[in-house]
Amino acid sequence: MKISQRGARAAIFIVLLFVLGSLIVYIPKDNEVDAVAGAVVSIRLTSNKQTALVAPGQEGIVTFTGKVDAQMTYEPRGQQLLVYLTADASGWAVTTPPALIFTRGITTRDFAITVQVPPETSHMIQGTLTISGRWRVVPGIGGSSVDPVTAIIYIAQYYQFSVGCEKPYQQVSPGSSLGFKLRLINEGNAADKLRVDILNLADLAEGGWTVQLSQDKFQVPEKQERVLTVSITTPVEWNAWKNDVTTIRLRVISSQAESTGAISDISEYSLYIRQRGVSIPGFEPTFAIMALAGLAAVIYQHRKRG
Repeated sequence: MKISQRGARAAIFIVLLFVLGSLIVYIPKDNEVDAVAGAVVSIRLTSNKQTALVAPGQEGIVTFTGKVDAQMTYEPRGQQLLVYLTADASGWAVTTPPALIFTRGITTRDFAITVQVPPETSHMIQGTLTISGRWRVVPGIGGSSVDPVTAIIYIAQYYQFSVGCEKPYQQVSPGSSLGFKLRLINEGNAADKLRVDILNLADLAEGGWTVQLSQDKFQVPEKQERVLTVSITTPVEWNAWKNDVTTIRLRVISSQAESTGAISDISEYSLYIRQRGVSIPGFEPTFAIMALAGLAAVIYQHRKRG
């Protein structure tokens, strides 16, 4: 039986349609992808604030703990939800955990993130930790971002200072007045209040010494210094010749730390005064010479007359 040309063309067209249909790959609809990849993920912190200890010798590390909650809207057997956390802490070093894995029946995972604050960071600086992340389904093509949470990093104040004097040793004649210039340097990470005490003031006063401070309390800004003047008058005593050393013992303490119960340096510093020379109250060498000259003149006149 002969097949007409039109019938042959129709048959070829049907065959081509069949072949092409067998090659088409099924592409899921958007709502089907959402159903497979959908998830609700959130982050919650145990505490949203920590305080870093940054004094010399301390590590400055703070740790934030929390939980990630995840609910998958559709979970075929063998599918996992992976959550990747990221964190930023004002440029300070941050350590984040590896990917958190959620499988069937697991809806919460714990995590810990550490932040290392640089040593000696100012107490006036406050850091902000921001934790965010992304999630994805494996196997699958779904994924999205996780809403961020924030926390505050406070910097604990530490108290540290030093005391210095360009010339802590001086030599004077007995009965002299002199002065020392002390530098009180605040090496802590915030403003501090320092107090200066003369430890052996009672003994010095009993021995005839006069010791005065320009002031005994100082407000010293962070990383700055103040100058203390110690004015001294040595005692006047009857000694044909004096040559000894006296020590002025000072103590410097942070009265601010003391009032708050914080740990602070306590610095003891000594000044040394050597008295060397004639020690006769009212004795003036010039007057003595004039008196001797007068006496010599009298003796000369007396001998001349005789």
